[in-house]
Amino acid sequence: MKRIRFAFPILALAIVLLLSSCVTGRDLVRTIEVHGTAKVTITPDIATFSIQVSELGKTTEEAQRLANAKLAQLRSVLDEYGIAEADVKTTSLNLRPSYRWDEGEQILEGQVASQSLSVKVRDLKALGSIIDQMGKVSGIYLNSVQLDKEDKSEALEQARLEAIQNAKAKAELYAESSAMQVGSPITISEYSVASNPYNTRMKMEAVSAVAYDMATEIPAGTMEVSSTVSIVYEMY
Repeated sequence: MKRIRFAFPILALAIVLLLSSCVTGRDLVRTIEVHGTAKVTITPDIATFSIQVSELGKTTEEAQRLANAKLAQLRSVLDEYGIAEADVKTTSLNLRPSYRWDEGEQILEGQVASQSLSVKVRDLKALGSIIDQMGKVSGIYLNSVQLDKEDKSEALEQARLEAIQNAKAKAELYAESSAMQVGSPITISEYSVASNPYNTRMKMEAVSAVAYDMATEIPAGTMEVSSTVSIVYEMY
């Protein structure tokens, strides 16, 4: 009886081996996975930055009045340089009490009103002058300046095409050295990214009392759009 029990696994193994021997080279799918990367250099055409006003007053109403006065000055500068309303938006608005510590005791010293604006500048040549004019409003925060290209679709498309060509060239090189040919792609995956060339943070203290010897200059420079693809090709 024991011999009969072992007969079934042996028979199954024999069938598998028989079927395997019937598989020809044409039934096998040979593949190769290659990666391709390409970078395209572009020139920024917009700048974005955030400005914040924070004022302390004895009452909330007083703090709001002080903050609104500075915001009005900033908006006047933006209007002077033709910044559209659609390119200026409030990103935060806060009202809170402010306390100080005196010999271990928490004492209310007043109320704080703060507001942040996000600004988009489309004329990069005017960016330095805009910052100089805003600098005349003391005690504001310029949180960051970022240069970018508003429409990167054309550059991304170019980078993707070059990355695919780069990957295919690799596959053809490997195939030639292996006496094979490249077939159709089986899978394609892609990752794209755009670099940012400029990012800074600063607080503008009472600069209205400071005489500028030189105007602020912010070179636009260049930025890169890159694409990396991973392609699995059939080989035959």
